[in-house]
Amino acid sequence: MIVAFVLFFLAGLGFGYAAAGRWKWLPIAFPLLLALFTVLKDGGDGVLLVRLVIALVVTAIGVVAGTMLASEEQPRRAEPGWR
Repeated sequence: MIVAFVLFFLAGLGFGYAAAGRWKWLPIAFPLLLALFTVLKDGGDGVLLVRLVIALVVTAIGVVAGTMLASEEQPRRAEPGWR
């Protein structure tokens, strides 16, 4: 089960780092789709809801971390007037 959360974090990190604009948030759809398929197949319960919330939070943390890494990689431009 921990492996799934690590994969969600890595997906968020990768998309946050490499994707542009709103595409950074695409990995949020992965746990939602998996939860939807699970509900359709086996039904939903409280455990599924808790795991979904954890997966969404972990994925969002990965996206934010990837975005922060990407902004650090870009060279800063000197403002006019600064030397």
